[in-house]
Amino acid sequence: MNFSSLVRLAGRCGGYRIARQLTARHPRILMYHRFSKESGHGVCSATFERQVAYMARYYCPMTVTQLVQGHFQGGGVPKHAVAITVDDGYYDFYEVAWPILKRYGVPATFYVTTGFIDGELWLWPDQLGWLLEHAPSESTPFEAPLIRVTPPKSLEDREQTFNELVFYLLGVPDDTKHNFLKSLASHWSLDIPQNPPKRARPVTWEQLAEMQREGLEVGGHTVSHPTLGQVSLEQARREILGSSETLDRRLGSHPRSFCYPNGTPSDFIAEHVPIVKEAGFTAAVMAFSDAQSHDQRYALRRHASSEEMFQFYKAVSGLELLGHRLRRSKLETSYE
Repeated sequence: MNFSSLVRLAGRCGGYRIARQLTARHPRILMYHRFSKESGHGVCSATFERQVAYMARYYCPMTVTQLVQGHFQGGGVPKHAVAITVDDGYYDFYEVAWPILKRYGVPATFYVTTGFIDGELWLWPDQLGWLLEHAPSESTPFEAPLIRVTPPKSLEDREQTFNELVFYLLGVPDDTKHNFLKSLASHWSLDIPQNPPKRARPVTWEQLAEMQREGLEVGGHTVSHPTLGQVSLEQARREILGSSETLDRRLGSHPRSFCYPNGTPSDFIAEHVPIVKEAGFTAAVMAFSDAQSHDQRYALRRHASSEEMFQFYKAVSGLELLGHRLRRSKLETSYE
C-alpha cells in the first residue's frame, strides 16, 4: 500500500476529524481555478456544492482580507477558519461557483487579471490550448530552444503536450513566452483570435460589481498575468500597481488582497513586497503549501483543492499541513 492509499485510509478512519482538531488554530486558504456545470473541466457544480456545504458546516469561512485583518491587526481568527480563493477571472466562477457560495452564505476571494476583464487579452495557457487544438496534423514539428513541438495526434497526446509546454513556458522570460506562442501560430499558419472562445471568456465588470455588493472580495492578480519572476522590476511594478488602480476605478476603493500569478517560490521575489504594499493590497497569496505558518503576510500559503474529494479533504482538514510539518521535522532531525 503506497503513502497516498494510507492517507486515504486514515482519513476514512477518522484522520480528517483528528487533523481538523490538531490544526484548528491554523487557518487554511484553499485555491481553485475553473468550474463547470458538468464533470470534465475544472470542479463541477455538484462537487463544489458538496465541498461548500462541508465547509459551511464544519469550518468558519471568511475572505482572505478578513483572515489577515484578524491575524495581523488584532482580534484574532476563529478556530477552523478557512478562506476560499479562485484565480484568474473566468466567467464560470460567476455562472457556477458564486450561486453555490451565496446559497450557503460562504464568502470567497476572487483574484482577477484586469487586462483579461477589460478584453485586452486572453490568458496565455488558453491561447496555447487553442493552438494545440487547431494544429494541422500534417505540419512539421516546431523547433524552439530546448523543446520540440509536434502536432498532437490525439486528445491524450494534446494534454501531454500542453502540460509539457506550460512547464517550459513558465520558466522562460515573459517576452520569450509570448514570442513562442506567436512563432508557433505562424509555423502552423494559424491566426490566434482576438477574443477567447466561450469556455475561456472572462467575467464582466458589471458581474464583479454585483458579486462585490453581495460580499465577494475581488482581489488583484496583475494586469496581464505574467510570471513576475520573469519580468523586470519596473514591469512588475506596472503590473501590480496597474491592477490595483483599475480595480479601484472600476469597483471603488475596497480592502482587497493580491495573488502572485502562478505563485510558486520562483515566481516571487522580496522586491515585489514593497510594491504590493504600495498598491494598497492587504496581503498576498502564493500557490503552494508547505510547513510554514501564516507568518508572512505577503506570501501566504494556499492548499490546492480540486474535483477529487480526497485532495479537498486532505487540504481543508489540515492533514496536508501536518504531512508537510512531519516531513520538515524528519529533515531537520536527519541534519542533527
